[in-house]
Amino acid sequence: MRTLLKMLPLAGILLGAAAAQADVANKLEAYTVDPARALRADCKASGFSDQRIAEFEEGVCLFHKASRSPDETQRALDAFRQAQTKGLPPAHQNFASLLTGIMNCQGAQAQLAAFKASDNKDGLAQTRFCRDRRISAADLGSVRWDQAYFEYAAAPQPNFNLDARLTEMAACHASVLAASYDAECGLISNISENEINGFVDEAAGQVIETYFSGVESPITAMFARKIERAKGLKESAAASIDSLKTNAGEVNAQHDALQAAYVAERDGKISKAYSDYRDAVLRANTILDEFNRWKGGLFITVEGVNLLPKLTERVVEITEELTRVQQLGFRDKSEDLVADVRKTIDAKAETAKLTAQLCRVYFCELANRRSMEQTIRSCRRPALANNPLCITQAETMRSGTLTVDFEGQKTTDVTEFCTAAGVEAPSLAIGIGPQQSATCLAAMP
Repeated sequence: MRTLLKMLPLAGILLGAAAAQADVANKLEAYTVDPARALRADCKASGFSDQRIAEFEEGVCLFHKASRSPDETQRALDAFRQAQTKGLPPAHQNFASLLTGIMNCQGAQAQLAAFKASDNKDGLAQTRFCRDRRISAADLGSVRWDQAYFEYAAAPQPNFNLDARLTEMAACHASVLAASYDAECGLISNISENEINGFVDEAAGQVIETYFSGVESPITAMFARKIERAKGLKESAAASIDSLKTNAGEVNAQHDALQAAYVAERDGKISKAYSDYRDAVLRANTILDEFNRWKGGLFITVEGVNLLPKLTERVVEITEELTRVQQLGFRDKSEDLVADVRKTIDAKAETAKLTAQLCRVYFCELANRRSMEQTIRSCRRPALANNPLCITQAETMRSGTLTVDFEGQKTTDVTEFCTAAGVEAPSLAIGIGPQQSATCLAAMP
């Protein structure tokens, strides 16, 4: 069983590594250990714009040194700690956790050897062993294998590959990180289930013997006190109930007396209110009868002629006339007539508005300096050969004289025509600039 437990971490690591290599959907940034940087003798990282990456690469190089000094080991640990806290990509962080776990495991192995060499008497070595062991377990346990996108580039040097690192980690789990060393660090992890059940049964038996068994046990005495207290509460409650019954009888007697007085007073006032209401109803009916008689006499003349039947006949005639008017559509025709009159009144203003719009489109858009060349090209078409408003190559209108045939031929100058429509004089020129063109178009009615 213990052999299987030792193999489980390695199996989990291998499965996690395989899953990480197969999971390409995450598209996380990968990291490859370059032998050109990791195997340098001076371990100086250069050519990186990001100082964090440079420190990380220096730590990787220090890790792979064959004869690494304690100072170099501490420098590598510091670099990897920075990599895990300063926002490097997940692949860098996971690789840093793996290497720090292995280095702390190596430190724990050295401290364990020193502790055993002192015949298990060097307490400082034991403390340092437990510290490095705890940190190594935490670092290796923090590696997220689903994001472990790191690998080694091919190199001829031995043990310069990922398999060597995984083997070192498996060796750590099988040695200083094994559960057999928990007792050295004051951890209780290897007590069997039978031993735990024996401890629990013994403690439970002691509690039952002390607090629940025997006449003199605290629990028995507590229940006896509660029984005596309950008897006292019962007697006190019975006395209180008898007192409440006596007081309730007095209250009921007072209620009956007050109710009798209230009923007598209520009936007297209700009888008077009923009598007043009946008199009011009779008086109102008399008034309504008199009103109906008065209303019936409104339509009778002094000669005694009743006009109501004639009014009823006229109502029928008026209704028939209203129906005839609605069928002939007099109302719709009247509304159409009003609309035609309004259009006639507003025709002059609408004509002036349309004229001003046309003038502004011609002078401010078609004939401005920016559109001049395109307008000249359009005027070269045969269909516009005789158009008086076309612009010649000399940037002038052909004639600028408009001719209309309305009750005889009439001519007018386009500038005077547009001035009469309300267009300002500065805008009535060929080739106006962009600013004047914008001002002219902004005044478009």
